Amino acid sequence: MKKTLVFLSLILLLSGVRPLLAEAPVLRVLISNTMHEAELAFEGRVNMFNDTGEKVLLRGDYALSVKIEEDMLILADRRNGGRVLLRGTSLRLKNTAPDGNIEIRQVPFGNGWWWSGEKDRRYQGNLEFHMNRSNHLDVINVLNIENYLYGVIPAEIGTDAPLEALKAQAVCARSEALTGLVTGKYAGAHHDLSSDVMSQVYHGIGEANPAVREAVDKTRGEVLTYADTVISAYYSSNCGGHTEDIENVWPERSGHRPYLSGHPDTEKASDTDLRQAENVRRWVEGAPDTWCRTNGETPEWAADNFRWKRSVDAGALSEAVAKKHTDIGRVYDIVPLERGKSGRIYDILFIGDSGHCRIRGELNLRRLWDNPLKSSCFVIDKIGPAGRPASFILSGAGWGHGVGMCQSGAIAMAAAGKSYRDILTHYFRGTQIQQKYK
Repeated sequence: MKKTLVFLSLILLLSGVRPLLAEAPVLRVLISNTMHEAELAFEGRVNMFNDTGEKVLLRGDYALSVKIEEDMLILADRRNGGRVLLRGTSLRLKNTAPDGNIEIRQVPFGNGWWWSGEKDRRYQGNLEFHMNRSNHLDVINVLNIENYLYGVIPAEIGTDAPLEALKAQAVCARSEALTGLVTGKYAGAHHDLSSDVMSQVYHGIGEANPAVREAVDKTRGEVLTYADTVISAYYSSNCGGHTEDIENVWPERSGHRPYLSGHPDTEKASDTDLRQAENVRRWVEGAPDTWCRTNGETPEWAADNFRWKRSVDAGALSEAVAKKHTDIGRVYDIVPLERGKSGRIYDILFIGDSGHCRIRGELNLRRLWDNPLKSSCFVIDKIGPAGRPASFILSGAGWGHGVGMCQSGAIAMAAAGKSYRDILTHYFRGTQIQQKYK
């Protein structure tokens, strides 16, 4: 009965129905699902439970490990010869200190992208450990949504952005987390959200500075709504000067949404049709006057994303197409078939000397390479003979899918004196900001 009431409350929260929730919702965030062993460190008070109700009380300074042995999870004391403290098919860590931090060593991040690596992370709230089908650990952080946002904002837009841009990011991230919680679009067996780009990047609380906390706290409970319903407030690093229609990027998630339709990243009207090849080339090779264009306010991480070039070896491209799709021999031509409003390609043809391969979906195209493309908005030039080029030069615009808020543009707007409400109104047209809990 209690779970039914909680779910009903969340449905009411997502819609415009009142009353508001009295407390911030609790999220289960997947930290990692690829670790064989998790090493933990903390100083404080922690209770550990297994699935049968056995409990271990830990007080003081500890270094622990959780690993899989013979289809069981083993909790061991790393400073005491690996002494086993608890066994179970799942383990739960309850942090009894409200502000207590648990450090997890060498947490993987960015799997499948060029920025992948491992780093020590600090987390508030509680932790859960489960075995997954790949015989790895599902490591879950259980915490309220406001504390979760302290770890999303630095990972998604950085800590040095102007306060109004941080506040806009907080409202977007809160909206996306709530829709994910209720709809289950990012959910797994034990989690509501992931901590990577497939949901929202979350790094724990270790990177949150006073500005990030202020942005979250000053927008507490605020979300974006359309027709009194909380929206999926998507965002990307740099739209390249024009945002994209959601149905061209994620047709499986949504049809047309007025508030997620593509438009120029400027206050000026534009009649340039970026679905046409000749217009895209002028656009990509130029420097249109848009909010996200590289300027003195552009953050360091975004400086090379408004416009970019990449040389693609024809042989390596042929191998990538064969490995991830079908063997068409040596690729000698690349033909964009369909572009969206921002010039992003979502349907493309690769022609080889023994066949052809059609790829649909902007992310499928970007991830054709092991080092994925920044964006699918690009034009192609052949280097070498037309029938057997040695390579292709891709000249592109933007970083990311381009749907919703452009983070680089939001930073520039904030630096120009725009409020977070101005920023959100610009990127999500026709929406309102509502507070869903206090």
